[in-house]
Amino acid sequence: MKLVKEKQENDLAMHAIKIESIEVSEAIEATDSEEEIAERAEKEQKETESVHPVEDSKESFDEELTLTTAFQESIEEQLLNELQLVPPEEIKADTSKLYYLALGDSLTRGIGDEEQKNGYTKRLVEKIVQSTDVSEVILDNRGKRGRRSDQLLDLVKKGHYDYELKNAELITLTIGGNDIMKVVKKDLFELKREVFDKELEEFKKRYNQILAEIRVENPEVPIIVVGLYNPFSVITDEITEFESIITEWNDTIETTSSKYQNACFVDIQDLFDENANLVYHSDFFHPNGYGYTIMTERIISMMKACHIEDSTSGLIFSD
Repeated sequence: MKLVKEKQENDLAMHAIKIESIEVSEAIEATDSEEEIAERAEKEQKETESVHPVEDSKESFDEELTLTTAFQESIEEQLLNELQLVPPEEIKADTSKLYYLALGDSLTRGIGDEEQKNGYTKRLVEKIVQSTDVSEVILDNRGKRGRRSDQLLDLVKKGHYDYELKNAELITLTIGGNDIMKVVKKDLFELKREVFDKELEEFKKRYNQILAEIRVENPEVPIIVVGLYNPFSVITDEITEFESIITEWNDTIETTSSKYQNACFVDIQDLFDENANLVYHSDFFHPNGYGYTIMTERIISMMKACHIEDSTSGLIFSD
């Protein structure tokens, strides 16, 4: 059964195209190596120049935009982690400090946050310092816009984060939204439930592997796994089939994470339904500052409910 009714196709198409434009950096494979980003961007530029005439202004502009985005993200990551000067093992040894590793996609990166607080991550840092005995939280944000579960799993399996994972005292994870968007973008007007179900089976395996790899490196670290929301509810309330797909993916994330001790699932799906609380950025896809604020509140609430503990200090949040 098709998910998109004929009368909804134009709105959904325009929304998906807008998302594609804003998420132009997804054309660059999501990695954390600045050298690889620069090399890939340079290679793509040379290939474009050799295949397409210089006078093709549109494609030239698109390539410039891609290169600019890659450079900006490289600088953003340097600025985001510029205070990360103390080695994680030294932070861990200081019981008054907490080393917080954030993994995931654009939600972890904080895309759309006009308040420049890196989305929920820096807000969570502020709340921990305000409400606990922790005097300082060192945030190591490794979120990347456009990142899918297969890309994150590849990085983890290759040992890209071994050092950070070993020393992390708190981990948050947002992943899966771009796995779904990959299906949506592939065949916008021929979306079938079975395609999402097939992708979900593979996603479940990858998600479990990601958590398993984290536990190999750090058996006790608290892992906060944040669920998905339906970004299309903001343009129409009639795509009920897509809403049920998001629910099914969230159920899979929750069930998978429940197998791991000191892991906590945070459901945020209801926070973003139909934009009733004006929680979306101007791209109508990512949260705005308020959206990230209520996400953070939900995360804290669930950390309390799950009795999330830091191995050195006990409960992070107490009731």
